Amino acid sequence: MLQLKDIVKQYGEKDNLVNALKGVSITFRENEFVAILGHSGCGKTTMLNIIGGLDHATSGDLIINGVSTKKYKDRDWDAYRNHSIGFIFQSYNLIPHQTVLANVELALTISGVSKSERKKRAAEALKKVGLGDQLHKRPNQMSGGQMQRVAIARALINNPDILLADEPTGALDSETSIQVMELLKEIAKDRLVILVTHNPELAEQYATRIVKVSDGKIISDTDPYDAPEGKNEESAKKKRVSMSFFTAVSLSLNNLLTKKGRTLLTSFAGSIGIIGIALILALSTGINNYINAVQEETLSSYPISIMKETTDLSGLFGTIMDRHIAEDEEGNGEYNTVRANTDVYEVFNAFNSSAKQTNNMKAFKEYIENCADIKDNASAIAYSYNTKMPIYTEDINGNIIESNVMKIMYSAGGMESTYDFLQSSPMMESMGAMEMWEEMLP
Repeated sequence: MLQLKDIVKQYGEKDNLVNALKGVSITFRENEFVAILGHSGCGKTTMLNIIGGLDHATSGDLIINGVSTKKYKDRDWDAYRNHSIGFIFQSYNLIPHQTVLANVELALTISGVSKSERKKRAAEALKKVGLGDQLHKRPNQMSGGQMQRVAIARALINNPDILLADEPTGALDSETSIQVMELLKEIAKDRLVILVTHNPELAEQYATRIVKVSDGKIISDTDPYDAPEGKNEESAKKKRVSMSFFTAVSLSLNNLLTKKGRTLLTSFAGSIGIIGIALILALSTGINNYINAVQEETLSSYPISIMKETTDLSGLFGTIMDRHIAEDEEGNGEYNTVRANTDVYEVFNAFNSSAKQTNNMKAFKEYIENCADIKDNASAIAYSYNTKMPIYTEDINGNIIESNVMKIMYSAGGMESTYDFLQSSPMMESMGAMEMWEEMLP
């Protein structure tokens, strides 16, 4: 037993709100042939979709065997559609690349029925609609009436309690329409058949009950029915639908094999994209690794130098800053005072006093040679013994001179003694002189 109670269905919002159904209430018997008549847009198909669980009401309640569906979840609706409802559409909705037998089997496939049982039940359903000798034809090899019969067989395969037909004769000629209606009338003897149609003549000839709908309301009912006391909840429960993993894989492979050209093109295009991305990533990674290797080998990224003697430059800068602060405090604004400028001397004195911080290079060399971690992570280790290699050349006057840029510059200015003094100072040792010869890494 099926009952609609105060069903309201609205589409859109605010100014665009459309009331497809306006408080529809109707009860159907367990087995009868009901024809719903009405002009286009009156709400017939909307009512059919709500009964079939394809759409849900804005308000109101759909009661199945005395049980409300207000608390139904998605899985409950799936079970209801699969086991209690059979759909017959005007456009047939058959899969063109599948055989007639496979199209009818599809509903059982979703229900998880075994392959042998599916074929047996599908063949029986096709025999009932007069297509027992055309099991292996495809839909495009059949007439409109035959395809509608296939759709009816598919709707009956799960032995549903309710059969819903939305304009099943709309695309058929008169003779074929009569055949389909005769078949539906026969089916209605042991189950509920609800037919939506525009043809009042067929409805009056075959239907046992005619319901007319206008502007979302029921305006007449030739054989109304009052609902009895509701049944318990257990009678309304249906087994939930399920499909095995192997069945799903089989359907997918079958779909791929029926469209080999599209499958090959899609696979080829996808492969090009995947291979292109892989090549770009491989090239990028390889170049980065090569650059890192070159940098490590040449020590161009992070060379580490440890000297035997070094200078505390922080002490030197601190002395300079202290000297500037003292001058600001003492001599700011005193223009008539003569003072000695000893900045240079004090800087040299500070530098000399902070120089000659000595490292134990002998112990450090032994540590490097015996430390496995350093050998594994170092690209090159070089030892320099401060060996100076003087290089001599001939000037424009034919005199033999040392090829040292700094010495040549000081000699040209008559400041050879100054150059000798600077060469012996810790500052020049720490900063390094401009030599013409340097050691290469091992």
